[in-house]
Amino acid sequence: MPDFMASTNSIYHNYFTNRGVDSSTYQSYKIPTYLQQILPLNKEASILDIGCGFGQMLFALKKQGYTSLNGLELLPEAAAYCKEQLNLSVEQGRDIELYASRHHDRFDLIIMSHVLEHLTKESIIDVLKSISQMLRTDGVLVLMVPNGQSPNHSYWMWEDFTHHTLFTAGSLLYVLKSAGFSKVEFLDPNDLLDKPPLKRLFKQFFQYLYRLNQRFWNSVNSSGYHYASPVIYTWELKIKATK
Repeated sequence: MPDFMASTNSIYHNYFTNRGVDSSTYQSYKIPTYLQQILPLNKEASILDIGCGFGQMLFALKKQGYTSLNGLELLPEAAAYCKEQLNLSVEQGRDIELYASRHHDRFDLIIMSHVLEHLTKESIIDVLKSISQMLRTDGVLVLMVPNGQSPNHSYWMWEDFTHHTLFTAGSLLYVLKSAGFSKVEFLDPNDLLDKPPLKRLFKQFFQYLYRLNQRFWNSVNSSGYHYASPVIYTWELKIKATK
């Protein structure tokens, strides 16, 4: 089976150190509202975090009482920290398809936060098919990636040297549907859920002006976007997908 990342031994050597990230980065991590709203009510639901890093998501879920938590992490130092310091069930490995072959119909919720953009384009749909096979009948995939339509799209593509692919809402829909996910929902597309009421109103107003400005210059320049794709400008795309 192909590795789910390219040139792992070279470009991911000392990844967290070279990126200026360590376990202390996530000490105050809180589960965002958009995810909090779709977490299973059953605390015994089986949850997998693919690319769990230093375990911030899993540890936050553990503090909320979830008991069946699993992680898959590429980098040995992060996986070791999860197991030794946080007592989490995390497997170190780089082949999602191989992991999936041992965990069919296992999980109620799979979280994949900022991992898909690290995969080679040729592997993405096959990996998503494998993830679909790990979900139970009513299982949910929550997926987060940088947004290629955001004003800082070039930054989010090239700021991390290990990125292979940058998604727009349309291309993310494409790969998920190609992998067999029948229902795809964008979560908090305007990034408003965690904002206080007054800030939310200001943000909505200026987002409206920004969209008008985009439409105006697209018209002037005879430009535009693919009509069938959602127009989302936040730096991050967040999706809930089901089979």
